[in-house]
Amino acid sequence: MYRIVLIDDDDARVAILRDALIAEGHSVPAVLSWQTLSWQRVEECQAEVIIADASSPARDVLEHIVFLSETLELPVVVLGAPEDEDTMRRAIRAGVAAYVAHGIAARDIAPILKVAALRYAEYRQLRQELSNTRTALNERKIIEQAKGIVMRDLQITEAEAYQRMRRLAMNQGKKLIEIALQIIEIEDL
Repeated sequence: MYRIVLIDDDDARVAILRDALIAEGHSVPAVLSWQTLSWQRVEECQAEVIIADASSPARDVLEHIVFLSETLELPVVVLGAPEDEDTMRRAIRAGVAAYVAHGIAARDIAPILKVAALRYAEYRQLRQELSNTRTALNERKIIEQAKGIVMRDLQITEAEAYQRMRRLAMNQGKKLIEIALQIIEIEDL
């Protein structure tokens, strides 16, 4: 079961949704309006999921939703969202876990939350893999640059330069990237 923060300006809709969530065994530590919304308040509630109503006439509701999704790294379920494709793409790109453009019945809440949580976990894993890949690529570029410096300065082959850098890293108990950064730093001096 999840700790869910609701963001909605319609008190009647909030009451129905909160009752449905509590009946499913979830807790709702806070209900915030778009005017009182702050990421600090959501964080204080230790929310695990955010359910936000996007039918508010305010123009910047989607921007708030995107900000929440990116800043808090929580699954965000958007209800009553506009059906235009551009808005949907922006929300999905920002990591919104579920985007429901039509009204929902109380019985629909549980499966939507399950799918949102699973989808968000997958989204976070993909983001982590992308970050790891970028880091590895950047490290590889630095290592290649350092290897080029060693090859040039010692007039040795690429394989020999790599072996020397590896041996130095092992002897000093450091990672290869640390040795490469030291070589580049010395070169810059």
